[in-house]
Amino acid sequence: MTSLMAKSLRNGTIQSLCNEFDTKFYNHLEAKGGEKYALLGSLAYRQVTGALTVVWNDKLQTYWVFMKEISSDGDVSTVDVIYPAAPILMWLSPETLRRTMMPLLAYANNETDAYGSPVYYNLTWSPHHLGHWPICDLAPEKQEQMPVEETGNLFIMLAYVAKAQQDVTYLSPYWDVMDTWGDFLVSSLPDPGNQLCTDDFEGPSPHNVNLAAKGIVGMGAYAQLLEMNGTDAAKAKASFYRETARNYSEIWMERADAGDHYKLQYDLDNTTFSLKYNLIWDQILGLGVYPEEVFLMESKYYQTKMNEYGVPLDTRAKFTKTDWEMWVAAVGSDEQFQSITDAVFKFADETPTRVPFSDWYQTDTSEAVNGKDGFRARPVIGGIFAKMLTAEEA
Repeated sequence: MTSLMAKSLRNGTIQSLCNEFDTKFYNHLEAKGGEKYALLGSLAYRQVTGALTVVWNDKLQTYWVFMKEISSDGDVSTVDVIYPAAPILMWLSPETLRRTMMPLLAYANNETDAYGSPVYYNLTWSPHHLGHWPICDLAPEKQEQMPVEETGNLFIMLAYVAKAQQDVTYLSPYWDVMDTWGDFLVSSLPDPGNQLCTDDFEGPSPHNVNLAAKGIVGMGAYAQLLEMNGTDAAKAKASFYRETARNYSEIWMERADAGDHYKLQYDLDNTTFSLKYNLIWDQILGLGVYPEEVFLMESKYYQTKMNEYGVPLDTRAKFTKTDWEMWVAAVGSDEQFQSITDAVFKFADETPTRVPFSDWYQTDTSEAVNGKDGFRARPVIGGIFAKMLTAEEA
């Protein structure tokens, strides 16, 4: 057999496997969320995987995965970009997500000497990113500081992977640094003060209710990790973080209460609102930090704010984020999920801004914010797959 024939047969086998994957992938999405959901997911898949780069770590003799923040910044492994992208990796390959987080843990744990670019990380919260693509040498003072945001993000993603794999042994070198992060959340909540969250295009948001929810759920996620650690000391810490998270959630509900929904900020009036997309992990991880009525009330309220192409991110503007819409849709009823999915599909189908799937657009006109210079081709669109992580109703 000639090498050309062998290559042709090999390519045919690869093509057959790809076709088989495509069919199964689409069918799973359609069964979970319908035809429009399956089409959105099909569009999103290559956008997420295209942002991933697999790198061989010759020091550890294993591979790491890095994610590029495409179009919005060009940063390496931005934690609040990995976080919204994570649902597709959680669904298809938790191990890929774990290997995406390993460089961040090593960086935060001051393991960079071995790689020829020593960086002394001295912050009490988790990092925002590693550097500008493809160089990972960012000094901590150069970080775009999002303390509660990124700390909550990493705890939540680590907890999901740990639960999926039933293993935390790889975290052995990192318990001390994670304890520092856990202490930081306890001292920073239930009111995170005036700091940036992932929606940084709107600037700092003082007393941000959704950001507070992320930190509180993140504490619950850390409690889950500690429980899996198994030692008596870790279990005692787990009990502390779990109870603190639940106590903080009670304060959260009281201070954010606006009658039929929860406010944008603790200190604003009852006419304000925001998508509380961070709450989803309380359900997916089974933490029990927030009662079911919080989800029911928020989901019902979002329907009253629907525009032609979706639900605004919050009171401050008519624009929204595709990823966060699909997260809140995932915890709503079937009708609420379909309503938001239909609107997102309508945006993708009708938007005059013909760029790779944008995650930031106007809900009244379907135009991408900042047009062709706005958010495009970003891996955060993997947030569409949040529905695939939710349990079927009994």
